[in-house]
Amino acid sequence: MNENSTCRRLLQIGGILLIADGIAGIVMPRRRSLLWHVGPQLVKAATEEIADHRRTARAVNAAKTALGVVLLTR
Repeated sequence: MNENSTCRRLLQIGGILLIADGIAGIVMPRRRSLLWHVGPQLVKAATEEIADHRRTARAVNAAKTALGVVLLTR
């Protein structure tokens, strides 16, 4: 297997994961944000902020989904 096909496969996997994660975040933004409420205080504060602002969370997740689509179409 050559490096080019491996790279393409990794981009495909990354795109699929971004799309799935983005859709999950659009459908249930608060639940999805609080799932990552672990680690340093900065990360916890960010997840709480996103959980409190559902429209912002949905916008971020829509952008994530769009990025996944871009990766898949490259």
